[in-house]
Amino acid sequence: MSLVGSACGPAARQAARDRLPLVPQPDRLLGENLIEADRVVAGRLDDVEEAVEYERLGGLFLGLFGNKTVAPLAYTATIRVDSTLLGQPRGTLWVTFFAPRGARTPAAGTSAIWVLHRRALWRLQRCAEQQGFTSTACPYDIGLALDSDDDVRPVGEWPRLRAILRALRLGTDSID
Repeated sequence: MSLVGSACGPAARQAARDRLPLVPQPDRLLGENLIEADRVVAGRLDDVEEAVEYERLGGLFLGLFGNKTVAPLAYTATIRVDSTLLGQPRGTLWVTFFAPRGARTPAAGTSAIWVLHRRALWRLQRCAEQQGFTSTACPYDIGLALDSDDDVRPVGEWPRLRAILRALRLGTDSID
């Protein structure tokens, strides 16, 4: 039985966590990240654009201990999927990611393995605009996101990721 459709469910995640000791020690942190992923796909990034609706107005906010912190920029992109290791196979996926101003970001045309997480994407710009007028909750979207640089893996890691997912019994060619 394939766990493709149930990989993101709580029971499948817990079962995969229970199997984490079967993953070689150097790959366990990566295994934990894969357990939390909604999709793991190989493909090419297309159409990277800034997504101002997910950015804070003003660009600065007070961080921990009152330090001024620069708000990250938000980006949306499409991934043309070639192959799927985890999640429902699709030809095109829409993703969101965040990066500090001036940081290097994945560029259109980048081919990689993308570890995607389902996240609430807060529409911070609209939220800030509404705060003066109403006390309604901040609007958000549910979408796929890259959480960190670790979610962009070299294409050559495909066999390694497949082996980890097999050990965890997650993915398109896992058996239960």
